[in-house]
Amino acid sequence: MRVLIVTLDLHLPGVRSLKARRGVLEPLKSRLRRDLNLSVSEVEPRQKSDRARLGLAAVVDNRAAGDAQLERILAVVAREPRVWIVEQAAEYW
Repeated sequence: MRVLIVTLDLHLPGVRSLKARRGVLEPLKSRLRRDLNLSVSEVEPRQKSDRARLGLAAVVDNRAAGDAQLERILAVVAREPRVWIVEQAAEYW
């Protein structure tokens, strides 16, 4: 058993306020939790309202299952038109 930890740096084009940022991030975080059974949190709060960093974690059987889970995570985020992935990192523990 392994733990997959994913960090996503996101750009939220057109978002000008913290309220609008929350309106974009909360549904995305809920979708990731509900559909993929992940732990999701915003980490390192940004001063800019158009940037965010999400931390995600999942328990997986092995690295292959973790890689498949990572692909599903990226697919869910890619379906959100108000979010662009600027940088991603994944590690296993």
